[in-house]
Amino acid sequence: MKIKVITSYKPGCWEQYGKKGIESMAEQFPKEIDIVVYAEEPKPKCKYDRIKWIDLNTAEPELFKFKNKHKNDPVANGELEEIEGGVRRPAELQVKGGNDKNKGSFLWAAVRFANKVFCVVNAVRNSQDYDYVVWIDGDTFSFRPIPMDFFEKLLPQDTMLTYLGRENPKLNDGGKYPECGFVGYNLKHPEIQNFVNDWEKLYVTDEVFKLLEWHDSYVFWYLTKKYRKESPYEIKVNDIGYWKGVKGHHVFVNSELGEYMDHMKGKRKKTGSSARSDLRSEPTVDYWKKVPSALS
Repeated sequence: MKIKVITSYKPGCWEQYGKKGIESMAEQFPKEIDIVVYAEEPKPKCKYDRIKWIDLNTAEPELFKFKNKHKNDPVANGELEEIEGGVRRPAELQVKGGNDKNKGSFLWAAVRFANKVFCVVNAVRNSQDYDYVVWIDGDTFSFRPIPMDFFEKLLPQDTMLTYLGRENPKLNDGGKYPECGFVGYNLKHPEIQNFVNDWEKLYVTDEVFKLLEWHDSYVFWYLTKKYRKESPYEIKVNDIGYWKGVKGHHVFVNSELGEYMDHMKGKRKKTGSSARSDLRSEPTVDYWKKVPSALS
């Protein structure tokens, strides 16, 4: 299996978390895997030649247009202040929205989270010689060597997507959008190119602003459900989260990924790791025995 892992990091955050996460991929991932970083700033000092760097804004002009169009609109950036000619949060939020519906929140930061979408679009379109493109967030630390067969088992040939789902099949509750710190895209699936084309189209046409939420995980979830319902092909997914019985809000580290990787999402970037309080079972790997007991 030929795999390309792609990632990115927020400009100005290379020293805070990007260096640790991305260089750990070069250190711990099998040599057979190619690693590509989509950067929004000049290439930082990196000691690993196996990492390829791509200028995201040059590679994806449609992203540049979208960000330029909405960069000065507070609502498109997750805030509440409305400007003339700007976008508006959907009215149905007042019925379906949660606790964040009337305050500033990342849930509606379309500009911020568009970057990840266009990284995936670019990689899927330009990786014809690969079997899978795998997105891994740049704040993910790989703490020990990962065997190639671990990746191969995560990425079945008969599924279109592998991701960390947060829907409870026993409750049939509609669930919550996935944790998209790890997503695999099967490049041999007949619908994968249509999938990323439609994903990009939501931003190019501003249709994304008609959805209930605008961050990449929700938009991914919306499109995945749409394809599973409407595609003429059978769309199988490999949910390595709740469908596999994984427990806890921090589904990444409680899944099988936690055997090798730590996703330092949110305030965990400051502490440099997740905490044992994030785990829903007693740790067996040395790394998890040494992390802080709780987040500060």
